Amino acid sequence: MRNRNRREFLLGTGVMIANAAASPFLSADASRINPDFPATVGNPLSARTSQAGTAESDPRKAAVRGKMRGLMVDAGRVPETMDYYMRVIEFCADWELNTLQFRLADDQGSAMRFSSVPDLVTHGNAFTPEQLIGLVEHAQNHGVDLIPELESFGHTGYITRSPAYAHLLDSDPTGSSEFTGIIPVNPESLQLFEKLYREVAEVFPSIYLHGGCDEVNWGGSMLSRKALQTKTRVQIWAEYLNSLHQISVKLGKQFIVWGDFVLHKEPAILGQLNKSIIVMDWNYAGNNSAKFHETFQKVSANGSRGIGAPGLSCYKWGARVGTEQLRNIDAYADAYLETNDPNSLGVILTNWIPSRYVQNSIWDGFAYAAVAFNEGTATAQTSGFHRFVEKHYGARWNEMWDEVFQMLFDAAPYMKDRETASWMGLTLPVPWSNDEQLASLLKDASPRPNPFTRIRSLLVQLEPLVIENFADFQAFELCVQYLERMFWRESMVIEQAAKKPLDRKDTDLLIQTIAARDRDLAEALTRDWDNGRFPDSAAKLEPVFGLEPKDQLLFQWKRATAYSASLASHPDRFYQLVQTAKGA
Repeated sequence: MRNRNRREFLLGTGVMIANAAASPFLSADASRINPDFPATVGNPLSARTSQAGTAESDPRKAAVRGKMRGLMVDAGRVPETMDYYMRVIEFCADWELNTLQFRLADDQGSAMRFSSVPDLVTHGNAFTPEQLIGLVEHAQNHGVDLIPELESFGHTGYITRSPAYAHLLDSDPTGSSEFTGIIPVNPESLQLFEKLYREVAEVFPSIYLHGGCDEVNWGGSMLSRKALQTKTRVQIWAEYLNSLHQISVKLGKQFIVWGDFVLHKEPAILGQLNKSIIVMDWNYAGNNSAKFHETFQKVSANGSRGIGAPGLSCYKWGARVGTEQLRNIDAYADAYLETNDPNSLGVILTNWIPSRYVQNSIWDGFAYAAVAFNEGTATAQTSGFHRFVEKHYGARWNEMWDEVFQMLFDAAPYMKDRETASWMGLTLPVPWSNDEQLASLLKDASPRPNPFTRIRSLLVQLEPLVIENFADFQAFELCVQYLERMFWRESMVIEQAAKKPLDRKDTDLLIQTIAARDRDLAEALTRDWDNGRFPDSAAKLEPVFGLEPKDQLLFQWKRATAYSASLASHPDRFYQLVQTAKGA
């Protein structure tokens, strides 16, 4: 791993560790377990054999070894450094995952620099083909198949936001304003993807090519309206996806599409698709494995193949995800990995919008999924985080660790529009950063509980136990500190406003304290970002097209820091704002 661990630091300073001989976490890592990478790229999921050359003895494990078990990185939204992606690949190898889905583009821009199609909206930190080829080689050396994903219907703002291709935008005003699409009946669309797919195929030798095609809003263009006079939406959908599939086949690729429309919103599409198209089903709100398996059975009965796609970071969450997201992982693992149907290709854990979270604070979620995929969900539920702590941090498991993970997943704040209306957890705030937001907060007379103070206290006690990947543990602590500070600054101003009479001296002191703590945390979050992400990343410095405030943790905290600093410089304004809200 590229993250210098604490053991190296201790050994480098000559500190003697008494239990070094007894601890497997302090010995040299001479037994990295890798899933087999194929002798030829055409068979990326061949069954793994042991080091002695014998086949896997456990029938379940043997079956699972023949399926995809992997993670996804969202470079299309926020490109991260090559060093980080290499770490993810190494993590996959260490935790017996054999697949990494690499999202190359989204509405925000392309993370790959294309030469055949000029003038795309391309991220400033996009990668050259040569850089990506190096990443592919790193993945091959670690037994990981790197599957490229290039959005080809919805999420195509990297194309249609460019003036050169704005005429291909096909947004229907009666559809969701959140999503757009590219015109499926314009021949130029397919000509464009033929060029883009060819370049992708030259870089990524995987037999798979993921074309996206989820969350599409189309039908508003003149060409589409004309086509809809003679064909149904289902027919146009299927014909377009089949055409993309044919482009992939000519390049020697098997085509994957997301399943939201194909399986759920317009399920009649499935029956008209080429049977070779692989359908990747995602549903981040559910946790019923029987329902997920039923959906897969529809795919299989159609003569098609499917991949399960649970979610870690998704639209419902911010810096951390909740316990119900673990159950989502469990349900997909059970539905797609506990079946003998060869049409189930496996499971890939999706993880969206890196700017939502502190980069190295979520390895535990990846590890939980790896245990669930490889050894079953019962094992993951009873010992997934135990294994993570001992393997990744090199620390002894105890009751404090158990309390940390239990509390953190149970307390993770969520979006108010979550489907589970009866859920009694914390709703996800964006740190107040202007007069309007502060006034809105002060209308709520009751401070919310802050369980993250207790979690931070436990992590302080656990820190001396951490031997491996100490910087990752610090990122984990920083994430908890962010959550604790966000709820603290809310509750403090609410409590101050509730005082009778309102004390000017106390109010001045409070805003000065908030400003100082905001600044300290902003500096820590910035250092962390710059250490593992691009310092000049747009997601760090400015509002990004298509992202909500909750999706840009550091940028929004810096906004909040600037606002509290301005109030601390003019405490009379803060006093007046609190006084006004109190009077209201």
